[in-house]
Amino acid sequence: MSDPAELILRAEKRGVPSSGFMKIFGSSDSAKYEEAADLCWQAANLYKLRKDLKSAGEAFTKAANYQLKAGSDDEAGNTFVESYKSYKSSGQSVDAVNSLQKSVEIFTQRGQFRRAANYEFEMGELYETSLTDYPRAIECYETAGEWYSQDQALALANKCLVRCADLKALNSQYLEASEVYAKLIRNSMGNRLSQWSLKDYYLKMGLCQLAATDSVAAGRTLSEGRQEDPNFSESREAQLLQELIEAIGEGDSQLFSDKVFAFDRYSKLDKWKTTVLLRIKEGISQAEDDLL
Repeated sequence: MSDPAELILRAEKRGVPSSGFMKIFGSSDSAKYEEAADLCWQAANLYKLRKDLKSAGEAFTKAANYQLKAGSDDEAGNTFVESYKSYKSSGQSVDAVNSLQKSVEIFTQRGQFRRAANYEFEMGELYETSLTDYPRAIECYETAGEWYSQDQALALANKCLVRCADLKALNSQYLEASEVYAKLIRNSMGNRLSQWSLKDYYLKMGLCQLAATDSVAAGRTLSEGRQEDPNFSESREAQLLQELIEAIGEGDSQLFSDKVFAFDRYSKLDKWKTTVLLRIKEGISQAEDDLL
C-alpha cells in the first residue's frame, strides 16, 4: 500500500506552475494540477483507511485547491465537502467550517443555491453545537432559509426559521425571536403538513414576549392564536400561556412554578422551554425581591 505522505510530496512537486522553456513547450499547468489533485485524493482515502481523519481532511483540502487552480470548480466544491466531513469526524470544527464556507461559495457562484442551502444549514449546526457561536449560527440559518424559500422548499425554510428563532431566544433576543415565530405562524397557517406545529409556535412566541417582560404582547398572541387556530384554542399550550400571564400579573413565582410543573406532568417540556421558563421565573423572583 502506498504511503499517503509520499503521495502528498509527489503532488506538491507535480503541482508547481511551469516556467521558462517548459511553460512554452511542456504540458498544460491545468493537467499538472489535476494530477496533483488526484494524488491528494489517493492520499486522503489512505488516511481515511488508517482512521487518521484530520490528515484526510488536510489532503482533501489540498486536492480541492489544486482543482481550483485547474479550473475544475465543480469538482473542487465536492472535494471541499469531503474535507468538511473528515474534519468534522475528527473534531476539527473550525477547519470543517472553513471547508464548508469554500464549498458554499463555489456552489452559489455556480447557481446551485439549493445545494448551497443544505451546507449553509450544516454550517449553522457546527456553529451552534460545536463552536457555541450563536450569532454566526443564526446568520447561517437565516441565509439557508432564504435560499430554501427562493427554491419554494417551505418545509426546509421553516426548519431554518425554527432554529433561528430558538437561538435568538437563547441569545436573549426575545423580541426578534418572537417576530420569527410570527413568520413561522404565517407560513404554517393553512398548510396541511405544518399546521400541527402552530400550537408550539404560539406558545414559544408568547414565552419570548414574557421573557421580554411584555405580558400585553403575550396576551395578544394568546388571543390571536385562539381566534386563528382551533387546535390551539383549547390546547394545553394555550392554557399554560394564559396561566403564566396571570401568575406574572400577580407577581407570584410559586404559582408560576406550580403551573409549569402541572403542564410538564402531561406534556414533557423540552430543554429550550425549560431554559426560557427559568429566565421568566427569575424575572418574577427579582421583582418580588425588589418589593421587599
